[in-house]
Amino acid sequence: MPNKKQRSSRLRKPAKSKKPAEKTATRKKRPASAKKPEAKAATRIKKPAAPLKTRRAKRDYRALFHRKLTENHLFYEVGRIIASETEPFDLIKKIVAVINKEVPFEDATVYTVKKDMTGLEPFFYGGPLFKNATLDTIFYDIGAPGTIAATGEPIFLQDAALYEGFLQYPEEVRKPGSYVGIALKNESRVIGVMSFSHGEPRAFQVEDLDTIRTLSPLISAGFEKAELFRKTLELSRIDELTGLLNYRVLMEKLAEEVRRKIRTGREFAFVMIDIDDFKRVNDRYGHLEGSRLIAQMGPLLRTACRTDSTDICFRYGGEEFSILLTETTMEEARAVAERLRQSVEEYPFTVKVNHPQDTVTVSLGVSSMAGDKQKSIMELINEADIALYHAKAAGKNRVICYSEGCGMPAASSAERKGLP
Repeated sequence: MPNKKQRSSRLRKPAKSKKPAEKTATRKKRPASAKKPEAKAATRIKKPAAPLKTRRAKRDYRALFHRKLTENHLFYEVGRIIASETEPFDLIKKIVAVINKEVPFEDATVYTVKKDMTGLEPFFYGGPLFKNATLDTIFYDIGAPGTIAATGEPIFLQDAALYEGFLQYPEEVRKPGSYVGIALKNESRVIGVMSFSHGEPRAFQVEDLDTIRTLSPLISAGFEKAELFRKTLELSRIDELTGLLNYRVLMEKLAEEVRRKIRTGREFAFVMIDIDDFKRVNDRYGHLEGSRLIAQMGPLLRTACRTDSTDICFRYGGEEFSILLTETTMEEARAVAERLRQSVEEYPFTVKVNHPQDTVTVSLGVSSMAGDKQKSIMELINEADIALYHAKAAGKNRVICYSEGCGMPAASSAERKGLP
């Protein structure tokens, strides 16, 4: 009969043999969990999709980066033009050329708002569409530019033929094509409209509109700067009352003609003009009427002279005017002066309309620079002035040409009364 130790050992042995069996069972169950590496493998198979997304993101980023780089370069070019160009027309022309490097347009137009704020005047236009064409004024709310000017908002058309309000003139024919237009604004109002077009539909993208729209404040500021510079220059060179060139410009032009005479031998003439009895107009009817008479002389001189070719008119000072006649002989200058004298005598000045008993006439003196003898500018002016005084002394309302050796006429008894 087994003792206690033997029984306990027997009892313990099966326990010992069960433990390895449990371990074995556990190990045998592992193949069921062998699916885990398969799951990992499946996960590894899906991983290549991530690099595709990354590559797409990189491509989009590069396109965006390229676009921003292009915009920055465009801003730099436009800013450089604005900083260096002071002539408004040349400024717009160069800016349009720079934009054309990035925006594929065929035709470009720029309109400026009229002074009376009633419409748009064509300022710049170029491209095949406008070859041998002349643009007219556009009123607000008429056509695409008029609508942009009235609303201040841009217009982007993929096909202009589908837009009812696109046509600007009654005789225009509806045609397919692309169009993008923006308003040029300052802080308070619209100052102009810039537009671009292409003969093919869908030639522009939204990015093109964004680029032009982003540039519009810079272009507006540059255009206003150039216009302000031009007006300031005009004020320094043009007489405000008559619209004629002033004494400063007269001296510049005379110096140019003297140099040209020395270089080429071409003669030119100079005319001095004085309104007869102008002091009487001021004394009888006031200085306002006298200023009005001087102001009306400006357009009359430009109309009577050959200002489109060889004649340049100036306000010399006070009631005196002058004309520079390039490539003109003394006799030709005399004929121009005589025609001017007759025009003044017949012109319906305000003072003549209000006071029919009064007349307005002018006296004119003519000098020239011809032949081999050289004169200074002051000598040329003095000769014309002497001839003018001879015209006054001879009874006024006449033309006298300077002759060699002629001096100042003696003062009349009426003139001597004012002397001490």
